[in-house]
Amino acid sequence: MRFLYLFVVALLAPIASAAAKPNVIFVLADDQRFDTIAALGNKDIHTPNLDKLVGRGFHFTNAYCQGSMVPAVCAPSRTMILTGRSLFRIPSPQAETYDGSTLAEPFIAAGYETLHVGKPGNSFRFAHKKFVTSFEIPHRNAPTAKACADIIIDRIKTHFTKNPMFYYLAPSVPHDPRVAPAQFHKLYDPAKLTLSKNFMKQHPFDNGELNVRDEKLAPVPRTEDEMRKHLANYYACISNLDHELGRILDALAKAKQEENTIVVFTSDQGLAVGGRHGLMGKQNLYEHFKSPLVIAGPGVPKGKSDALVYLFDLFPTLCEFAGEKVPKGVEGKSLVPILAGKETKVRDHLFAAYKDVQRMVRDGQWKLIWYPKVERFQLFDLNTDPDEVKDLSDSADHAARLKDMRALMAREQKTWGDTAPPVK
Repeated sequence: MRFLYLFVVALLAPIASAAAKPNVIFVLADDQRFDTIAALGNKDIHTPNLDKLVGRGFHFTNAYCQGSMVPAVCAPSRTMILTGRSLFRIPSPQAETYDGSTLAEPFIAAGYETLHVGKPGNSFRFAHKKFVTSFEIPHRNAPTAKACADIIIDRIKTHFTKNPMFYYLAPSVPHDPRVAPAQFHKLYDPAKLTLSKNFMKQHPFDNGELNVRDEKLAPVPRTEDEMRKHLANYYACISNLDHELGRILDALAKAKQEENTIVVFTSDQGLAVGGRHGLMGKQNLYEHFKSPLVIAGPGVPKGKSDALVYLFDLFPTLCEFAGEKVPKGVEGKSLVPILAGKETKVRDHLFAAYKDVQRMVRDGQWKLIWYPKVERFQLFDLNTDPDEVKDLSDSADHAARLKDMRALMAREQKTWGDTAPPVK
């Protein structure tokens, strides 16, 4: 209990000097699915550095992007993270002006040295420019992860000021084209990889947009051999990023900054690569859409939470790490009360949307997906069916549940300012 008390005091009380504040390194992967870390149960993947981070930190099992109005889901996702706002209230990712706060600004106000390193496209470049230093690194296949990490490592090595560091690393990996250095591809024999329980040769019905970018990366119907090859390349890129994360953590240790640095690791969203539900991409709202979310560092306890969280909840959470007030207009909810053991959740249910073709709402057990273009629903009991293979929407035994979840979805559409007509 005393540990938790000290943790809360350290994060919530005003901090007298910049030197007393923790460094923060925020790593945002591109398209990395929530279940692609060995320490979290994936027996096929090689992620020793993420495993160590999980082992000494806290992870969330239900971290979601709120969705997208365009097929390039990463653009609104990164914009939500960089502004702390929800899907229907973010500025356009292409906007050249914005009257709200961006992620770098509270850290600058708190006396931090701020650095952005990441991909220029499909993000919110206006927010990149708010960092005192920004390096935009386009996707260069195999060298990409190393090129991004090298900049972070160099800054750690040359960080001699008393100001704490806030480094935002947002590269374009493991996004396709999935090419890593050969040493990482050699880790994976496609024939030995396990396909998910919800592998399907094709999606069982028209979901409103099946012929979209990511879905064109492999022929339909999907074959097991082809999907294992895609998984092997995906895992190789994740292992490459994991290796570069290890180099960054080693640089922190050598600079004697490891004990004073909070590391946050997540991804802009997951995706279905490997034929989950017969799909390949992120233009859908199944559970493979979730991101990993791991936080480790001074004062952060070991543990996990099944709380329903949005990625834009990280904005106010990071503000609290810096000892700064959450700026006006930020809609996310700080996760510090969960980390401190004071709360078990920050919301009772969660809503997401994809264009005008899909809507999703879930609570701790039940999940409803609506496909308005084809007038279809799916209802899943995630407690008994986490792979979402048993649709209960046509079950007479669950008619009342379906009605309740439809009503909840309509309320959530209104709450979040959804521009589409509400579900009936």
